[in-house]
Amino acid sequence: MAPMSRGAAYTNPYEVTALQIAAARAQLTFRSRHRRTPQQRLVASDVLLEHVERCRLQSSQAVAGWVFDEVVALTSSLDPGLRLALGQSRDPDHVGRILFQVQARLMRAAQDERCRGLAPVIPLFPSP
Repeated sequence: MAPMSRGAAYTNPYEVTALQIAAARAQLTFRSRHRRTPQQRLVASDVLLEHVERCRLQSSQAVAGWVFDEVVALTSSLDPGLRLALGQSRDPDHVGRILFQVQARLMRAAQDERCRGLAPVIPLFPSP
């Protein structure tokens, strides 16, 4: 590795550590801006489910094309098996059933993400 400081003929471990921390922060910032959390995807599925319910109330034979495309994208990102179950049918009842399954998985993922952030408890005194 090349020296970090201009006058240094050696690699400064503090500079290396500072660069690694900066790179990790930049990567975390990029991921947080481009990754949708389960809660955000759950909100999106609520909006899609609302459109599907409107189609049901209007006795429509098929959901709108853009709604179906969004359901396909959401389902594909979550589980390819659900995407296969969705198929090409734009029937509001069928799309609604798939969206309920998507929401159930997203709720589990959101709960897992919340629990994952907790640190393990380290006991101060040994158990008898």
